[in-house]
This record gives sequence, structure tokens and C-alpha cells, in this order.
Amino acid sequence: MNLDRTVLRRAAAAAGCAAAVLTAVLVPAGAAQAATPGQFTLCSDGYYSSYAEFPGRHLATKIVAPGTCSTLNLSGNTKEFVVLHQDNGAIVGSFSYDDAAGTGVSTTGNSWSTGYYRW
Repeated sequence: MNLDRTVLRRAAAAAGCAAAVLTAVLVPAGAAQAATPGQFTLCSDGYYSSYAEFPGRHLATKIVAPGTCSTLNLSGNTKEFVVLHQDNGAIVGSFSYDDAAGTGVSTTGNSWSTGYYRW
């Protein structure tokens, strides 16, 4: 009878751990909102801090901690190149930003498997 209780406790613990992992993976850290013209919003929705670099402006955002966002008001360059980085400088990705439309971008994943999506 003790063996049956031990098996049930282990199964319940494993199910609880699996539910916690799924919740952490499926629930985003930051809330995505519609883009506003002239605004660039960076959210670190992954398990690492990130920042965005605007090489044409010699400008970068502050380092954005996981689960938080930062917004810059940018205008005047219409379309420009943006490079997303982890806080250690490693490149996450890049894209073209159009200040007439504005954009939001969220970094995702973890430090060894990064990604991003725009919104």
C-alpha cells in the first residue's frame, strides 16, 4: 500500500511541475499593444534582458529586463535598420523600422535560443 501512495505522490508532483512549466511558457511576460506612429516599444518577453540598437542614429534603448517594456519616441528617419541584442551584446535579430507606422517588438526565448516578433 505504501508503494501506491508513493507513486501517486510522485505523479501528482510531476503533474504540478508540468502545469507550472506550461504556464510559464504559454503566458507572455509583457502585454502586446497596437503600434503608435513615431513610437518604438521593446518588450523583453524572454528569459533574458535585451536592448535595441539604431545604428543610423548611433542610439540604443536602455537594457530592458525580462517581463518589462521600454518605449522611445522616434521620428525623422522614416525607415531605418534596427538590431536587437541580448544584454551581453549577442544579436537576437534585425529588421527595418518605419517611424510613420511605429512598431512594437518582443524578444522571446532564452539566452541560447533567442527570437523576436513584431506587433
